[in-house]
Amino acid sequence: MVHLSHAQCLMVSNIDMLSRVSILIFVPLTCSVWAQHPYPNKADETAIKRAKTVQVSSLDRGLPEVSLEFFLKYEGEGAPIRWRVSNCDQLKGNPFTDREQNPNICVEADIDLKEDRSATIIVSVGTVKTGPVGAPTLSSVTVTDRSGATRAVRRLSDLPMELHRPLPKWPRDVPLPAGAALLLLVDGTNPNA
Repeated sequence: MVHLSHAQCLMVSNIDMLSRVSILIFVPLTCSVWAQHPYPNKADETAIKRAKTVQVSSLDRGLPEVSLEFFLKYEGEGAPIRWRVSNCDQLKGNPFTDREQNPNICVEADIDLKEDRSATIIVSVGTVKTGPVGAPTLSSVTVTDRSGATRAVRRLSDLPMELHRPLPKWPRDVPLPAGAALLLLVDGTNPNA
């Protein structure tokens, strides 16, 4: 029979404990990374490529013959664009009764602009059953300002005007009316206070 010293027993226990703790940490971490699946599948990649390369003139006759990706980079002044695939119809109708239908596949382009503004462009590129086929169509264009208010933009050709529109001034930035400035000079009181 082999007798281990107290130090050897502690050493074995610490090593055993270290391996158990490592397993408890790394297994859930690995599973969560696999579950997130940050890389789109082949169908998503195809849909995103279709949306990026569609000519904006086919979405709006008032625009030049350039790709949607080029147009958004140019008008967004190089701001990063996040492209993702979504089900266009997920917010419409009743999901329980619409299961038999063929929902549209959309590609959403989100642009974070300067001064806490953003724009979202959604293009329909096909359907779930047929995949990305047919001519892509513009589903929606929205701009969100720094207060969080979202405005729908009617046409893609109106987006540049919305993106380059001067931001509204906050009440503290608005100059005093002429009469109020005169009152301030006469009696020394501030009408804004």
